[in-house]
Amino acid sequence: MKKSFMAVLFAAALAAGVTAPGTIFAKPANSVNLGIGGVMQTMPHCKANLYIVEYEHMLDSKVSVLGRGSALHYHFDDGKYLEDGRPRGADIGARYYLAGDMKGFFIGGTLGYWTADWTFTHNKGRSNEYQGKGNTDSLRANLDIGARFLIGSSSVSIIPALNIGKFIESTACEYTSPASSVGISCSQQSEVDYYLFLSVMAGIAF
Repeated sequence: MKKSFMAVLFAAALAAGVTAPGTIFAKPANSVNLGIGGVMQTMPHCKANLYIVEYEHMLDSKVSVLGRGSALHYHFDDGKYLEDGRPRGADIGARYYLAGDMKGFFIGGTLGYWTADWTFTHNKGRSNEYQGKGNTDSLRANLDIGARFLIGSSSVSIIPALNIGKFIESTACEYTSPASSVGISCSQQSEVDYYLFLSVMAGIAF
């Protein structure tokens, strides 16, 4: 079911990107963007690495639509509570380029479906330590503000962006220790429900 939903998201992005009859582009109308991202220090105790792949298509001179797949590995540790997780998801959305022609500054937004597996430890290293694992299904709303800088006259560009977003989630979890609590359902929620991170991508237009 999850894989089918993600496939539908990508199919919708591609369908939205079909050029209208009679439209002519003087500039490249498509781009494949690959990149990485990291959480800023506005999220204390959290470190993360994000991996991104996008397909972007220009609808007109200033507006593009995109489909994005992402995978994240994060580690949260405040000294008492430890959480380690691997969210992954697919998003569809649009960008508006102020200067047009898929270059310069842009503002964009996406909506997607994400799922995550994560583990947690309460009272780490203490006699009353207990652990568990969780699974989260989420809708994700994301706003990105950035720019596309062309490298000379080539079709390659560098795309730095600031991403702000929120996960709207449902979670199931259970305890994995101590032995007396193994398999018992819990109410623990993931610490990662909103984010602010920087990303850098390389885009190849065609």
